[in-house]
Amino acid sequence: MRQNIELNSLALKTRKIFGEDIYSPLDVFASVNGWKEKKITIVYYPLSSRVSGMCTKVNNHIVICINSGTSYGRQRFTLAHELYHILYEDNLQRVICDMKLGDDKSDSEKEADMFASYLLVPYDALQQYAEKKNGWELEDVIEAEQFFQISHKAMLLRLFTENYISREKFEEYQKIGVTREAIKLGYSGELYTRSSEDKSYFTTGEYIRKVELISEKELISNGKREEMLLDAFRADIVYNLNEEGMDMND
Repeated sequence: MRQNIELNSLALKTRKIFGEDIYSPLDVFASVNGWKEKKITIVYYPLSSRVSGMCTKVNNHIVICINSGTSYGRQRFTLAHELYHILYEDNLQRVICDMKLGDDKSDSEKEADMFASYLLVPYDALQQYAEKKNGWELEDVIEAEQFFQISHKAMLLRLFTENYISREKFEEYQKIGVTREAIKLGYSGELYTRSSEDKSYFTTGEYIRKVELISEKELISNGKREEMLLDAFRADIVYNLNEEGMDMND
């Protein structure tokens, strides 16, 4: 099993590939969607409550499925987790990942979880952030997870495993209603809530680019283009709608 220092190094290597430094929050969805060297398609779909995501790789084509029924913070963690399987495990074909965080997992899943944590919050970034703190009360934890855009559970586990908080605080902070507490502190609750209804079924990345490319080259009819986009849950493109569901020509 890979050690944490190696997993952190792999996370930093991945950030470098994305053109990101080791201290700033990472927009992992934008980075993956814009990474054209890897043919990655991200599909958002309401999977079983036991499954956080899955990934498959056929030749050079990669599909990562994210459970849209989970919170935005968890979705970010899941995408980072799946990247580990895709990039740093040999002979990958398909992996289904459950919702658990902690010791009751295979070595591969533990490695992917730790890599995901380091990708979103590199070791040195958390250390530098912690140096500005006088302690880790609940407000400080929420502030950190909002800054790094990582789920409450993943943030707590990271702080606990690196001895920033005690087991007592770890267990206490797990029980609080974090969305309510974050809103009281002036943050939105977006990090802790699931995808909106119009994004529960959605596709981004290589598949969309490929459909548009072969359409532009007139290799498929417009009707076939629309069919393929609708199969990918992208009615917004077919019907020329923006994110608010309004016609972009209005």
